[in-house]
Amino acid sequence: MMQWVHVLLSLVSSLLLLTGSTTNAFSTPAVTTTTTKSTDRLTFPNLDASLFRHPLDRNLTGLVTKLPGIQIAEQGIRRTFPLVEQTVRLDLLSSAVKVSPQQLPHIYDLLVEACEILDLTDTHNNCSIPELYVQSNTQANAYTLAWQGSSTPILVVTSALLDRCTPAELQAVIGHELGHVKCEHSLYLTLGGLASAPLRTLPFAGQKIDQALTQWRLAAEYTCDRAALMVAQDVHVVQSALLKLVSGTSNVNVQEFVQQCQEYNTLLKSANPLVRASIRRQVRTHPLPVRRVAKLQEWAQSDEYNQLLRENGVAIVKMKTGEEPKETQLATEEEEEQDQEAKEDLDQ
Repeated sequence: MMQWVHVLLSLVSSLLLLTGSTTNAFSTPAVTTTTTKSTDRLTFPNLDASLFRHPLDRNLTGLVTKLPGIQIAEQGIRRTFPLVEQTVRLDLLSSAVKVSPQQLPHIYDLLVEACEILDLTDTHNNCSIPELYVQSNTQANAYTLAWQGSSTPILVVTSALLDRCTPAELQAVIGHELGHVKCEHSLYLTLGGLASAPLRTLPFAGQKIDQALTQWRLAAEYTCDRAALMVAQDVHVVQSALLKLVSGTSNVNVQEFVQQCQEYNTLLKSANPLVRASIRRQVRTHPLPVRRVAKLQEWAQSDEYNQLLRENGVAIVKMKTGEEPKETQLATEEEEEQDQEAKEDLDQ
């Protein structure tokens, strides 16, 4: 019985890292939330999460899944997780607004489209459209229970986030949280913590293990920034959401902030070793905004991202309400032009 208690506590700790730590992550100045016509997007049928995972996230996830006996631990967590999920769902049903086709339908449409793009539907991966709740809170925040199980996944956005985001930015935030669900970060980070627990008692190993787990959590956030980009399919939408958090105003220039990121990296390289060591020792649940913006820009211009669009992307042509979307492959010439432009940007 005590073993199950320890597993549950470890799971809850992992969930808190993914939920409570995203406060203000995508805060923007207040705007009116209105329905806008969605432009044609790419969707990614049968999308494998490994295709957009950050390398560290992908490598450590793969390592954990190959550990001896890890399947037994995974089964134990999956049996325990519904207890946490049931508690959260009851709390949200009693104190928050559940989004649906009849309740805040414009937000529900953003959710459904984001799920289609990331291949998170009930016809793929045994995952249904997540339940999305709007929770009253003066802090702009979003979180999820990051796993796929027998029940419906849960996403939460706060009223402050809803009021301050444009529809495109809100969908990018939803895409970020769906990235956690797609990658099941709560599950694998918990498994990583359990698997490494015995090593923490060894001399000089405990601190390194903790640092590795922290780096994994940060890499998971980079992964989900990539998921947000795949949903928005416009790097400026995701970057502007992050930038508005830093500046607290909408009158900002994304490209100038990208230059600021480069200035930060240059100064960091020339900084006193003691200063750099102090920065590295800082405990964070999310990467620094300058790092997130820079990393997102880097991935948006990478061959990896453009290959993902070219080889896995399928265009959805939006139809009238009630009709099924039609899917068409991207034109080869357009793909080649976009790929060439991306390579030219990288060479500059």
